[in-house]
Amino acid sequence: MPPNNKIKKSENKKNEKIDYDTAQRRILQHTKILESKESYISDDDSNTTRLGFHSSNDKESTVTTIRIGDVSLRVTKSKRPELVPHYIDPLFEESQEVLRHLRWIMQKDKLKQDIFLIGLPGHLRRGLVLKYAQLTNREIEYVPLSKDCTDSDLKQRREISGGTAYYIDQACVRAATNGRILILDGIEKAERNVLPILNNLLENREMSLEDGRFLVHPKRYDSLAKNNKKSVMDDWKLVRVSDQFIVMALGLPVPPYVGHPLDPPLRSRFQSRDVKPPGFDSYIRHLRKLAPDANPELAERLASVATVLGSMSFDEGGIEIPEFPSSVDTSALVLQKFPYIKPRFLLDLLYPWPLLPTCAAEQKDVIEATYHRFGMLGFEINKPEKLRTESGSSKPEEDIIFQCMPGYNVTDIKLSESKERAIASDLPIHKIDLNFHSEVAGLKDHLVQVFGGDEDPSTADFFVETNYHKNLFNSMLITHSVGDFCVLGGKGVGKSALVRHFAINLGYTIEYIPLYKDMSARDLLQRRGTTFAGDTIWENSSLVKAALFGSLAVMDGIDTLSFGTIVTLQRLIKEREISLPDGTQLIHPFRYQKLIEGHGFTKEQLDKKGIFAIHPAFRIIALGRPVSGGSGEGRPGAWLSPEIVSMFQFVVVRSLDYQEEMRVLETLSPGIDSNNLSLLLQFANRLRKGSDEIVKTLSNALSTRQLIRICRRLALFPNDSLYEAIHRVSLSRFLPSLAKTALEELMASNGILPPMKVVNVEQLKIDVLPSRSNPQILKIGNVEEPIAKDSNPLLIPDIVFHENPKQTEILMQMLQDYQLGEHLLLIGNQGVGKNKLADYFLQLLRLPREYIQLHRDTTVQSLTATPSIVDGVLQFEDSPLVKAVKNGYVLVVDEADKAPTYVTAVLRNLLEDGQMVLGDGRRIVSTISSKDAKECIVIHRNFRMIVLANRPGFPFLGNDFYREIGDVFSCHAVDNPDSESEMFLLTRYAPDISEDLLLKLTAAFGDLRKLVDEGLISYPYSTRELVNIVKHMQQYPDEGISRILQNVFDFDQYDKDSKDLLIETFQKHGIPVGLESDFSIKLGKRIPLSKPIVTELWTKSISDNKVCVVKQEPIIFGGDWEIKVNKSRELDRTEGRIVTFTEQIYNFKIPTRGEALDIVALSDGSLFVITTNPMTIHTVDQNHQKVRSIEMYEFFPLQKASPRLRMAIVQTQETWYIILHNPAENSLFSIDLTRSIAAADIVLINKIGLTGLNPVKSIMLKDYESLGILVFYQIDRPTILLLDFNTNTQHIIEVPVNISRLYLLRTNVWLLRDCSKGQYHLLYADDQQTMIPNMIPDIIKNIDIKGLFKPNPETITYLSNDGVPYPKVSSARFSHNENDSIALSIVSNLPEALLENPSNNSKAEIISFMRESGDDGRNYYKNLKTSSLFLRKSGQLATIIPLKDGRSEGYLELFNPVQTTLWRVIIPLAIPETGLIKNDPALNAIGSPYIHFERTAASMLELPNGDLLTMDISGVVRVWQVDAGQLINAANTWRKLVGSIDQRVLSIIYEDSEGNTIYEQAENVGVSSQEGSSGNGGSGGNEGGENSNEGADGAGGGGGVPSDPLNFKGREPTFIDVSNLEIRTEAKPPFELTDAQRELHEISMQKRREQVNMTQADSDKFRSYLANVQREIRELRVILESIEAKNKERVWLKNQSSGDIDDTKLIEGLTGDRNIYKRRGENDPEVGFFQNLPKKMYFLFDISASMYRFNSHDRRLERSMEVALMVMESFKSFEHKFQYRIIGHSGDGPNIEFVKEGQYPRTEKESLKILNQMFNHSQFCLSGDNTVSATAHAIKDIVKEDADDYFVVVLSDANIQQYRINPEDISKVLKSDERVTTSIIFIGSLADQAEQLKKYLGNKAHICMDNKDLPKIMKSIFLASMLKD
Repeated sequence: MPPNNKIKKSENKKNEKIDYDTAQRRILQHTKILESKESYISDDDSNTTRLGFHSSNDKESTVTTIRIGDVSLRVTKSKRPELVPHYIDPLFEESQEVLRHLRWIMQKDKLKQDIFLIGLPGHLRRGLVLKYAQLTNREIEYVPLSKDCTDSDLKQRREISGGTAYYIDQACVRAATNGRILILDGIEKAERNVLPILNNLLENREMSLEDGRFLVHPKRYDSLAKNNKKSVMDDWKLVRVSDQFIVMALGLPVPPYVGHPLDPPLRSRFQSRDVKPPGFDSYIRHLRKLAPDANPELAERLASVATVLGSMSFDEGGIEIPEFPSSVDTSALVLQKFPYIKPRFLLDLLYPWPLLPTCAAEQKDVIEATYHRFGMLGFEINKPEKLRTESGSSKPEEDIIFQCMPGYNVTDIKLSESKERAIASDLPIHKIDLNFHSEVAGLKDHLVQVFGGDEDPSTADFFVETNYHKNLFNSMLITHSVGDFCVLGGKGVGKSALVRHFAINLGYTIEYIPLYKDMSARDLLQRRGTTFAGDTIWENSSLVKAALFGSLAVMDGIDTLSFGTIVTLQRLIKEREISLPDGTQLIHPFRYQKLIEGHGFTKEQLDKKGIFAIHPAFRIIALGRPVSGGSGEGRPGAWLSPEIVSMFQFVVVRSLDYQEEMRVLETLSPGIDSNNLSLLLQFANRLRKGSDEIVKTLSNALSTRQLIRICRRLALFPNDSLYEAIHRVSLSRFLPSLAKTALEELMASNGILPPMKVVNVEQLKIDVLPSRSNPQILKIGNVEEPIAKDSNPLLIPDIVFHENPKQTEILMQMLQDYQLGEHLLLIGNQGVGKNKLADYFLQLLRLPREYIQLHRDTTVQSLTATPSIVDGVLQFEDSPLVKAVKNGYVLVVDEADKAPTYVTAVLRNLLEDGQMVLGDGRRIVSTISSKDAKECIVIHRNFRMIVLANRPGFPFLGNDFYREIGDVFSCHAVDNPDSESEMFLLTRYAPDISEDLLLKLTAAFGDLRKLVDEGLISYPYSTRELVNIVKHMQQYPDEGISRILQNVFDFDQYDKDSKDLLIETFQKHGIPVGLESDFSIKLGKRIPLSKPIVTELWTKSISDNKVCVVKQEPIIFGGDWEIKVNKSRELDRTEGRIVTFTEQIYNFKIPTRGEALDIVALSDGSLFVITTNPMTIHTVDQNHQKVRSIEMYEFFPLQKASPRLRMAIVQTQETWYIILHNPAENSLFSIDLTRSIAAADIVLINKIGLTGLNPVKSIMLKDYESLGILVFYQIDRPTILLLDFNTNTQHIIEVPVNISRLYLLRTNVWLLRDCSKGQYHLLYADDQQTMIPNMIPDIIKNIDIKGLFKPNPETITYLSNDGVPYPKVSSARFSHNENDSIALSIVSNLPEALLENPSNNSKAEIISFMRESGDDGRNYYKNLKTSSLFLRKSGQLATIIPLKDGRSEGYLELFNPVQTTLWRVIIPLAIPETGLIKNDPALNAIGSPYIHFERTAASMLELPNGDLLTMDISGVVRVWQVDAGQLINAANTWRKLVGSIDQRVLSIIYEDSEGNTIYEQAENVGVSSQEGSSGNGGSGGNEGGENSNEGADGAGGGGGVPSDPLNFKGREPTFIDVSNLEIRTEAKPPFELTDAQRELHEISMQKRREQVNMTQADSDKFRSYLANVQREIRELRVILESIEAKNKERVWLKNQSSGDIDDTKLIEGLTGDRNIYKRRGENDPEVGFFQNLPKKMYFLFDISASMYRFNSHDRRLERSMEVALMVMESFKSFEHKFQYRIIGHSGDGPNIEFVKEGQYPRTEKESLKILNQMFNHSQFCLSGDNTVSATAHAIKDIVKEDADDYFVVVLSDANIQQYRINPEDISKVLKSDERVTTSIIFIGSLADQAEQLKKYLGNKAHICMDNKDLPKIMKSIFLASMLKD
């Protein structure tokens, strides 16, 4: 060996020893270093790293071994020094912990074991590995893993070059073959199936590659190589894995962190080490080294907070607080640059949690306590403007903590003189001098240099800088001086504006990077493309461009990225190094410089190797919302994981306060009315500060951006109303009713009232000036706009549009917004004309449009550009969006809500920031700078967007487009046109259809829409359906509306509930809608009567007349009490002629729990009804649609038997009153309603005493009430009382006999029957005595009566007024008597024949019509009277006879004296249980108490139009058509409506061109020849014959009933004609069939009862409860299903081997990759990811004694039980999503459980058992009220277990005062836990108490006075909570 070699060797040894000694010395001296004040030079010019290991250039080549403790490792020279990392920042150098970790890594490296470093988030683990690689001079391959990582990213990727595909090795293969360290960062983020491909490589160092090569373990390779040549090995495609290769994996522990747990086989291949942050002392030393000039005491406090809070997040059992980042390095650097900064500011930069709305109060308290403990003060508590409430008192607001301000204000920003150039790119490096003024007194200004962009610093226009924003800007400058940061803030708080302001001030060019949910980690860095030759290339993303050129990368929407994507940039943010997918590396400028200087590389060589320097001025600013936008997973703010917190510094932006916002709005909308502005701002602030969830959700709609829009609009159009503007932006039309009411109430309380002006329909015209043929100016209302010239006619829509007021108004508002330069969003249900409006708008303005329709598969790429492969080259087609932007067209985006919101969010950036990146790398920009002109598309100034979307929420299975990005648009809620406009439209579409029918249809559809709003039906029926229906009717008028309606409603054919609702709604408007029913005509029948016979003759008696005593007294009105009229309610009205045509037109029920006593009517058809329990007067409007109630229980307190009141309407010349007569007390009440009907809600009541009557029951006769006269008498007493209200006099007449009955024949001629002999007497006034018109009858004379059958006259039970049209008689009256076999009698010449007129010797005859012997039209009841009424208009007698056999029916008989026919209709009647049959033997036995309790079968009235109104005792009012002619007309009209019932025999006929039949193919249906013939054979020879009039009048083939009633040979139609009205439908099924069906039904019901073991009685009871809430259960289930459906939405699964081709993977497809597909699938619920917890609900029912006590009064207990049943039934099958409990509270205790979690009732029997338990408890419990304690207990109990959401709903009767409970206590309890949504519902009729409580409790209280409202309230509580989601 030559000697010089020896020398070299020994020298090496010596050097090695010196170096080792040096290292050891340095390690031992760390204490001295700490004490010495050694200064460290800034990174840029240092040649020593801040390492304890010296690595200056001269020594680097000489180190051959490195030793840590007892472990040493040889260091070899690297082949590619550019791949050896250089860790620049200090890393706890002198810390023993770090050295121990490094020693362990070295051990494993020597043992060739792969390692896994596990530990807390932060850069420590990565730093250790990089540090180790640097120490040992090893090359690395760094792979950040994310869920988008695939095997081609790890092993090999195909590329194409020159038309050939070849493989390029990826990181794992490169590391294995070249012996590098493979760093896999973020193991827990990779999908499960990706990492196992490395298993074999890890275990055996073997792996097969895609290109056929095989990696082999080095030992195996070497042993093979001994026996084989290299060429053979190469032929075998064997590749040796290097000995040096080692894998170092970095991961977080799962759980507690989110991610995929380690696969066991993978885990077993690693050696793990937990890397904990070094101890406190090491930390302090590290900070001193990092920032030697920083205030050491403050730095120590920073470290203390970090240590304490860091340990707390893993503290068992305490309050769980979000994890504090493990490193406070950035804050220490800030402290070094700004020594007098506020300490708290430093913490806020690191740890944004306590500033976010998502942080719970308890967590805040814990964090604050720690901060205080270490004196980190200086935070700002924002004392909001005190908003005055109405009472003038101001509520104490809670203190809201906002980000602490730095305490430095920038005073001057200017470009620095020093010019440098970046080494790599020769780009200049601009520095900016910032002059800061500290708030600490007596300090001079502080100069700091920061990096800036290449533009000149200037100021942003349109940026209003408030003090708060100045401070924020200072904060941003300070954070910028040390690194990247993230700006957090809610929607619309001005994050984007701030960043723009920041960039312009520092001269930065902004690269906007809109982030969205399905963006992959690769998309952040590079995109694949092809060259023109078809070679695959990688194109840099905006982020990489920004890094290379030193721009500002603004990553907007960091909260939308899916889990783990942003974390792949950790190295870029912390170390400024990153590897790109194509193998290029971006490195820190310092390291780049070192490569050039230390290793002698040139720039060209490095470019060739793909090594580029990151520009020092490059910064990343991330923008995010605290509540995640894109990801539905997890809690709000869940995206802000500890890993992300450790990456950035944070600046948190709050929304503006009152003064600031005022300033912004005044500046941006000059000229706005200041009054409107302050109203608007107060209102907005009130919403934002509301603690109520509902109010909070509303406040989202009023972001600052929306307020600016409202103000600009009000400034330009001062006549606009603020009220409507707020409704428009909050989309109140589509809010749940609860939220809508809350909004209305808040607006009213803030003085924002609906505008007085009504839009003038006359002015709302669309004019094109000067003419439509020469359009120049468009004028809508008073808004004018010039019409576009020279537009491309092919792109201008051309549609038919019928102008109508409502839509013209919307067009006018759209035009106003268009003038303001806004983009429009039309939102509404389907079919309301959104497309029509948009197209017509463009048509009028002649604007060309591009159209794009979105759907659930729309991706961001497809929205911007469509990729395609042409001849192997990737090309991009411009999407309509790009074309519109380029050419200045209007882009119409349809179905915007169908696309995922993160897709449409891209539009937001385009409209808001004027920036958008296209799929092919081009950008859309608002203004252009010269350097990137070729890649940019400038937004044309005419470009606008009109977006159409369905309203949010069920049943539209879309996304809530509006909530996400709605505030960039000017919003218009498009609703169905109002009825007036809809009529306008329909008459245009169907001019021939009767207006009446169109009105009915419009009204019916209006009702359907109301049902949709209430959530009863899910499909919103729109104008589109209605127009289709009337078009069909117009074309085929004979088809019948009911058939045509089926075209729309057959969809609902199989949904029983919807079907019932639809039928009910159309019935209400009298439109027959069958939905499969058979239509038929079912009228009454004719009853034969015997020929009339005279049964009695009446003549004058010859005995003397007697004169009676008459006394007079004034009528005395006492009282004048005022009483309130309740609000009007809709009547429950059912139309009668829907499927079957009958005499009954419609019916409705008067809302009463008791009995209906009497009914009267005014001449206009208004009704007044008196009912019992409690005594109430109901007034029904003339159309019989609405009812109002006047409660009279103060005058008639509850008694065991209510008084049988009677009513009369007394009319005098001046006014009219309602008179109530109480027969038992002989008292009258007069009620003056004229005032109430006029306006006010007050009526006056007076009491009138009746004098001269005995204290027994009196009877009121009201035949002459219209003349102001009432007459009273008493049975078996001789006194008659006449009240004359015209003169206010009462006349008392004493007659010489005791009266049994009295009839008024005329005002002054009366007929009375005495008690003793049953004789009749005439009482009359003598004409000759006085000339007073209202003469008082005072002369009594006897009448002689001869009877045909028996000597004594029959007792007359009813005698009508005269005027009966009976032939050959001068005057006739109807009468009934007690003889049942007489159907009725006609009395002629009464009283004319009996008055003393000398010439008159005539007699009065009673002519009777006898019933046939078998007829059952008789009244068998002793105490239920037949009722009769003479109908003047039709000249008939109507009689109602109750049937005896227990059926609730009676006969309504109509007798026409001209035609002498009796027509009988069956009428449903309520027959009281106390009805007694006359000959019942039991009756005499008990001497029944009910005998005197007499009722009438029904009350009857004749309505003004001649219809008959009946009301039975249960309060059901029915209206009947009783005139034969009208009936026939109505039947014909009805027939037209239902159509010709498809009775025609159809056949297929083939004709030739002349119209001759060639061939007819008929189906022989076996229709008899009669089938189409006329149905009126017996109508008196009508020659209508066969279908002679088919088509002529639309009666069609159902028989030829003529539609003209006077076609009957000139005679009036009769009931004989009516009886011939028949509709033949299909033949009825044979009886066996119907019987079999009925039998089957009964058997199945019985089996069901046996199955659940219920008796018939139980079953009935259960059904009765269920019936009342059936509809509401259905509503609730609809909502619950919608929540369910939303959660089952599937997602795109990428990287699949089959499915739809993924646009983003086209090039992978070209290169032959297999996994280039995507398909829809359920998202894999990851272990440790967000678990879907159920929602928990507690229902607290009041089952106290008062509930039972008052139940009989207002059914409150039963109502509660119905709610309990509703809850149990609604949640069936949803228990996995909603866990509920039903708990009772009463005097016995606050917590009585009826339904426990998990033990839900499964069967009807179990449900009924629970209801019975509740009822029985209430009956027998102690009195007392436990509402407050029960609520408190429930709220505490419910939060014990985790859940997605908590609800506590309390039902209570408002008997609070009785138990001396303070409303404030209830309020306090309800608000005691923010996590729990609480509501209290007051049941019971103590309305005033409940109202007072509601004042205290606000939206948390609901008052339920009506059973029907309860489910609605429950539903609104749910909905409001869904809003939160």
